[in-house]
Amino acid sequence: MNEPSAGPPAPPGMSPLLVLLGTITLLAPFSIDMYLPALPAISRDLHASAAAIELTLPAFFAGLAVSQMLFGSLSDRFGRRPPLLIGLATVAITSIGCATAGSALALTVWRIFQALGVGSATVIPRAVVRDRFEVGHVARAMSLLGIISGLGPILAPQVGGLLLAVANWRAIFWVLTALALVSLAAANAMLVESRPTLRGPAPGPGLWLALLTDRRFVRYALPANLVSASVFAYIAGAPFVFIDRLHLTPQGFAWLFGVNALGLMAAGRVNAHLVPRFGPEFLFRRAMRGTAALAATLLAVAWLGRGGFWALAIPLFLFVSLLGFNFANGFALALAPYGASAGTAAALYGTMQFSFAGLAGAAVSAFYDGTARSMAGVMSALTVAAVAAYRALRAGID
Repeated sequence: MNEPSAGPPAPPGMSPLLVLLGTITLLAPFSIDMYLPALPAISRDLHASAAAIELTLPAFFAGLAVSQMLFGSLSDRFGRRPPLLIGLATVAITSIGCATAGSALALTVWRIFQALGVGSATVIPRAVVRDRFEVGHVARAMSLLGIISGLGPILAPQVGGLLLAVANWRAIFWVLTALALVSLAAANAMLVESRPTLRGPAPGPGLWLALLTDRRFVRYALPANLVSASVFAYIAGAPFVFIDRLHLTPQGFAWLFGVNALGLMAAGRVNAHLVPRFGPEFLFRRAMRGTAALAATLLAVAWLGRGGFWALAIPLFLFVSLLGFNFANGFALALAPYGASAGTAAALYGTMQFSFAGLAGAAVSAFYDGTARSMAGVMSALTVAAVAAYRALRAGID
């Protein structure tokens, strides 16, 4: 008698592998978010303008964009483990440089090099997920990974605010140094090599060009990363809007930022449950339209300048929460055809994400007028562009 079929693989649940990868990816939100409550204090301590200190954020994103391609190619060529360990060691060294910086320029330069290392903690865990899980389950696995990494935006500003209450802003970067060393030790002890034995095309400019000209990739990667960049406009502008203009304390801002991140994490959990029923494309499309509508609401509130704290805080919470449906689904849809080249595909996806993020942060800094208008305006422009790009690329295929 024939043995019964084993059936399709079970959907992934929370596992030690996802916990490890999620812990490593926490380095990115901690590197970005933990120092946000300190931006005004850094400006005062280094005798620099708000715009000059704001630029440390897009400079960091620029370093991340470069780092994605570097570590994506290295991970496809040499495996996932060695580049990740080198990247984590780089984060530890450069965080010390940030902690000892004596000027806005020095801090900006160290942040760029710090980002080069942090990129390993973003692109390589995504490649490992694509290595280890069936294509149909990647969106769910990414949502579960996002639940862990989503703790970063919740905890990081809280930790930053607490450190500011008992020490100066430099303590934030010493804590980042410690986190990098812990991540390095955990990855060295627990991460098993996962690069497929069957190799894809050789990583490099030829493969990057092939991906950028493949509508299956660009159809999802472009709109997903335009939407993703809008949250970095919020990250760049929110500390000055809420602390300087609306007079929140750094600790109060940390709570606000944490509540928004909690909404993002909760939406990721809901997405993990809904993906098997509705599919990633349905959820991706609906959430993208919702973010465009909420960003337009924020722009109207900012332009009118009425309603105070709650008029901005409520639509911001809803906006950030909806992003929980954007990243996991967009990533899964974009990378579905690229198993053997997952490292390079994930890297190009991340390069697009942080290139757009750097431009978004720079635009917020350039147009900042002491109100929420530049932040909301950039957020609205990016989400409208995402909807337009998705429709155009979908029509080109369908």
